Amino acid sequence: MRVYEPADHGLRAATSGSPRQTNAPTFTVALGLVARHPNAALLRALAGGPRRFNELLTEVHFVPELTVSGSLRELDSDGLIARRVDPGPPLRVLYELTALGHSLMPALVALGDWTENYA
Repeated sequence: MRVYEPADHGLRAATSGSPRQTNAPTFTVALGLVARHPNAALLRALAGGPRRFNELLTEVHFVPELTVSGSLRELDSDGLIARRVDPGPPLRVLYELTALGHSLMPALVALGDWTENYA
């Protein structure tokens, strides 16, 4: 079994078996990461540019604060977003999409369009 670290495509996908599985995250693992509540909503909010934590809370107002902070840590460790600290005063912490996160946006937009048309 191999675990992908942020340097390995950014997704911590546990894989075993075929060479394809050991060289890239599986579709199921990637879909599971996006499907985890509220990851997709946070990624879509960050598509508009860097956001502070309280701005993200406002955009995903239906999600408890602890859930948002846990999801941000997970997305950061998976390499989809980056946490940037700007020295103050006041100290500012910004979250933004990484290149990997930006590469996921067309798929999320297509899924959002699909749900509006067919779900």
